[in-house]
This record gives sequence, structure tokens and C-alpha cells, in this order.
Amino acid sequence: MRLALVSSLNYHMCCIAFLLELFKDYEVDVYFPDDRERFLEYYKSLYPDMKIEYKHTSTFTKDPYNLCLKVTSEDKIIPCDGIISIAHIKYWSDDHNKYIIMTPWIQGGSNLFYFFPLYRGLKQRSYKNVITYLGYMENRYLDEDTKNFIRSNPEYIFNFFGMNYIHELQQFSNVRFGGRIDTFTMANVIKESKFILARKTPYQLTDRYSGSLGHAVSHGKPMIIQKYSADSYKLPGVVFENNYCEVIDKIKNMTDEEYEEQVKQVEQFSEMTFKANKETLQKLLA
Repeated sequence: MRLALVSSLNYHMCCIAFLLELFKDYEVDVYFPDDRERFLEYYKSLYPDMKIEYKHTSTFTKDPYNLCLKVTSEDKIIPCDGIISIAHIKYWSDDHNKYIIMTPWIQGGSNLFYFFPLYRGLKQRSYKNVITYLGYMENRYLDEDTKNFIRSNPEYIFNFFGMNYIHELQQFSNVRFGGRIDTFTMANVIKESKFILARKTPYQLTDRYSGSLGHAVSHGKPMIIQKYSADSYKLPGVVFENNYCEVIDKIKNMTDEEYEEQVKQVEQFSEMTFKANKETLQKLLA
């Protein structure tokens, strides 16, 4: 069986990994304009027994494939007819074609199929005091709660990667920050982290998925996560209602045994999710 994953847009390559997990019995060709951040190289290292090839979008035709999947449904260059698409936001879908969605926040009819984007990342226990934020960030996201959370945990190193330059982060001696990093570096940063810091509302828009969730769980890392997100996705983690600072004491006083319990809960969520995703795939392909 042959599968084409197609995009004319140079983003959402981060979503390819869970598709490789879903379709690991297929030969997969990935059509993208480029892979500057080496997402596909990293994912191929996780699935060495799969036949996975990178090809440029300009060479794509549907004919050789049993199944084609459009990585971003808003992609106007790649036609929708006969192709399953990923709808990253609700209004990028319709009532006629089949869509994969990655968040329960997108609601709709029977043509929407929800998968939590889980893949088999490299796992490593870490007791280092490192908290990592991954993904898009603006100056306004660095609110007083976030700054106080950093100040109140001077024993922790905070990583902020994959974002715009935030000048105010320079004031913290325990912060490392930077823009986009390649995927192997990202994986190593996650592996050495004790927690992944999930984006909170109102900065986390509740009509779309945040990529840090899937990367965290796929690498077996507990998250510091808002209750609304945790409840929506049924995710474990160190949970707060509105502000990161609510869990300062819990983070500071957590024993190794309590941390191990957090990791165990992530592993249990992963086991259930792999099973649920497999069942949903059968419905998608029916």
C-alpha cells in the first residue's frame, strides 16, 4: 500500500509523525516544498523499518497511490477531491469531504475524525530541573504570571524555543531562548526537560491544536497544563486553573516518586491513545 502526504505550504511538517504512526504499514512519500528543520529526518529515525521518501510538491500526482492525504486543508494548490485532509481550524473544513482533526475543540459531523497526534518519540527520564516551552509566542504572552512563575523557580532552567524574539526574557538569568530549532535539537531539549510548559488561555486559542502537546506526550514528558486543556484532551499533568503560579509549591515540593507517577500517567494515556487512534483509523478508511 502506498500513501502520499502532500502540502504546497511550508508549515505543519510537525504533524507528519503521528501520520507515520497511523500508516506504518504503508510506503509513504512526503511531498513538501522543503524540510529545513529536518522534521522528516528525525521521524525517519524513529521508524527505521518504514519506507519513507521525501519529494518536492511540484512532482506530486495522485495516480501511483492507494491513499492521498493533504496535510493542511486550507492548501488551495492541492485539490480536495478524493483526498483526506487535516483541518487545523474548524472553518478549514466542510460537510462533504473527510477530515482528520487533532483537537476535540473542533466539533462537527461524522466526516471529522479525531486523533490525538501521538507518535513514538525517544523517551528519557530526566530529573534535571528544566521546564521547556515550545512553539509560537508573542511579547504579550510573557504576562506577569509567567514572569512570576520564572522568578519563583530560580532552581529551574526555563527553555523558550521556536518563537519570535522576546526582549524581556533577557532579564532572567535562568532562561534560555531562541527562534526555530531543528527537530533533532528540539527532541534533545524535550528529552532533558522535566516538564513541558503548555500555553494557557487567552494565548492558547481554543479553536485549534497546540503542537507542544503531542511532542510532550510522544516523548513521555509530563506537562504543566491548564485545566481546560487537560480536561478537553483528558491529559494528565500538573494542572492549574488560570495561572502557572498556582502550581509553584507543587513543582518545588514534588518528590522523585511523585514525578515518576506523573510519567506513569503519561505512559498510560499514550497506551490508551494508540489504541483509540487505531480504532478511529479503521473508521476513517471504511
